[in-house]
Amino acid sequence: MTGRGVLAAAVLAAWGAGIAVFAQREVTRSPMERLAESAVRIAPGPTYFAVTEGARHVGFSSFTTDTIPDGLQFTEYEVREVRAVNTSGRRVRQVVSRASRALALREVIVSAGGPIATATVSDDSTLLVIREGAAGPDTTRARYAKPLLLPSLVPLAVALGESPSIGDRHAYDVFDPTTLRVRRLSVTLVAESTLHVVDSAAFDASARRWRAAHTDTVQAWRLVEDRTPGLDLWVDELGRTVSSLDGATTTRTRTSYEMAFENWRSLGRASGDSVTAPMATMTRVRDAARLAHLTLVTRGLPLARLGVTAPWQRIAGDTIHVKTPDATLRPSGYWLPTHRDFRARHKGDLKVEPGIEVESPAIIGAARRLRNGQTDPRRFAESLLRWVSDSIRLEPTLTPPSALTTMRSASGDADHHT
Repeated sequence: MTGRGVLAAAVLAAWGAGIAVFAQREVTRSPMERLAESAVRIAPGPTYFAVTEGARHVGFSSFTTDTIPDGLQFTEYEVREVRAVNTSGRRVRQVVSRASRALALREVIVSAGGPIATATVSDDSTLLVIREGAAGPDTTRARYAKPLLLPSLVPLAVALGESPSIGDRHAYDVFDPTTLRVRRLSVTLVAESTLHVVDSAAFDASARRWRAAHTDTVQAWRLVEDRTPGLDLWVDELGRTVSSLDGATTTRTRTSYEMAFENWRSLGRASGDSVTAPMATMTRVRDAARLAHLTLVTRGLPLARLGVTAPWQRIAGDTIHVKTPDATLRPSGYWLPTHRDFRARHKGDLKVEPGIEVESPAIIGAARRLRNGQTDPRRFAESLLRWVSDSIRLEPTLTPPSALTTMRSASGDADHHT
């Protein structure tokens, strides 16, 4: 054999060895490794769903994926009408979960108008579940096999793994936020189809409803859980749910925000019901201190209930007018520090309450540092507001508001800021 032939044989042997190593790696990859590789394809952003019961539009839900400094956060939010004999109401449910970049679940917070439970991964195979109850929190531990997911994350794991094929079966341990238990969830791909999804809407003034303005065609697979009742949903190639069936009559269909929420909200307003809006995105007003006048236009909010009495604020219909107050006005009628008789008169207003730890040395110390000798209560209040705005990150938080905890964690929602 010539030297050139030997070289060619060596190249082919090296190529074959590389193929063998790659094949061996593919065969021996663990589910966690496959999930970690597919997780990098998860795109942040919200998806919205219209919740229908038969032909009735009974609610709104959303699924939002956010990136956080050390991983991903998923927020499931749903509000829907619940009707029974001689009664009706509204059910609100929110599940916030945090996972690593590799989609390894770390924490789940479940709430329904208030905290229900918190589940935290305590080690590689144990989930610590703390349930809130009237008699106090109840703690249990649940064992699981990695990877641990939520039911809502199973479509992501299936679609972003290997190429979907009819008949494929997948099984994962999941933490079920409904039962607050870990269970084995097995699903099978039973069908493949092309579906149409509304991605934008336009307002129909004559019908006073939002209509589909543009639709996308997506390839989707039907996942059905092996037990009954169980998951029954269609997912696209990115693992996003296109539609799902809950029980015999309730369907969630992916659509635009306006058709999912605004159409349902207008139905509630027409019937005289109040509607809970989903969490809004807050935007800072630039150079607010320089504004002479600010006008806020709202939709569907009961502004008359605000009870605005300040002379520099006025409500007209669905509009709030705010003007810069005269800095010389001192409606408080006192200076800091307050006199002893003033504190005695307002003793009931200044006492310790749940979540308002006014006698905490940490809070007293922070307040004194922020006052810094200031005697004008209005300016002191402004410095407090600036400090809260600059120091406390605004993010969804389901734990009960506490001034001391919020100050220590430097994060919280609107209630915690207050």
